[in-house]
Amino acid sequence: PLKSVKDAGQPLTQVVVINIEGMTCSSCVQSIEGVISQKAGVKSINVSLANHNGTIEYDPLQTCPEDLRSSIENMGFDASLPGNDILNF
Repeated sequence: PLKSVKDAGQPLTQVVVINIEGMTCSSCVQSIEGVISQKAGVKSINVSLANHNGTIEYDPLQTCPEDLRSSIENMGFDASLPGNDILNF
């Protein structure tokens, strides 16, 4: 029998790209990567100063895009999820 691709022992991984405004230099990038990479469920983060965003691989059972976004915002940057450009009043 073929092995199931969804092995119960394999952790889930999802990817989110978060728009980040307010980064001015590579030390901003390093501080965001340093803080977010320590969060539970985060497998990798790659922040781009040029593209004003961060690509984060995470385990959806341990964290979610909104939690990651708010963590970046709490560091003093403007962070938004794609598709959330509509203002909610």
